[in-house]
Amino acid sequence: MSTPDHNLLVTIAKQLNLLSVFCYLLPLAVCIWRWPVLARRRRIGAALVLILVLNIWSEVGRRYWHNNILSTYLIIWLETLFLSYTYYQTFNTRLNRQLLVGASMVFLATAVSEYVFWAGLYGTKTYTRMAQSLLLIGAALMYFEKILRELRNIRLERDPMFLVSVGVTLYYSGTLMVFVLEDSMQKNYQINQIWLMYSIQSVLLIAFNGLLAVALYNSSKSTDSALATQPTPF
Repeated sequence: MSTPDHNLLVTIAKQLNLLSVFCYLLPLAVCIWRWPVLARRRRIGAALVLILVLNIWSEVGRRYWHNNILSTYLIIWLETLFLSYTYYQTFNTRLNRQLLVGASMVFLATAVSEYVFWAGLYGTKTYTRMAQSLLLIGAALMYFEKILRELRNIRLERDPMFLVSVGVTLYYSGTLMVFVLEDSMQKNYQINQIWLMYSIQSVLLIAFNGLLAVALYNSSKSTDSALATQPTPF
């Protein structure tokens, strides 16, 4: 039985990566479409535009300058701060907010320590990625626990943060090992294998952006629908 052509798989992985970058246009388009009725529109719009610009910058840097370390590092910080702030606004108990702030401090300490003592600006940010994933997955799990306590008052199919939390859990749990293994694979010059591994990240990122777009659409509906049962940070 013939095996798939290795170069073809790498080419497909690269195209998937490019598609995942442009999929950031989907939630941005929904944000623009529903702008008149979207709560906190300027914060959301600014965050989505910055993330899109940084991802395009990262792709251009990878293709033409063979260096996208700085843009990737900024993406990690922006994604983490944006999602953490969103969860902070969603939580209505002091304990959940304190836990989130504590986990955010751990992320900040890890990111700064890795930059100063271990990896510098151009090294692989393995520990920063791990801290980011644990922080955001933990926040999503706290939100799931929150809606379990309030399930009678929430319609999950219309709850924006439920969709975001599903996307966060799928994306950051699914890509954690990808980012952890990247450093050792780079040291062994396994570039093609890295591309194949990153096809997982691309598919999950496309799914996450799709869920984020639906969440933004549902969030905008909550401002003019009597079916909404709770305020939303979006």
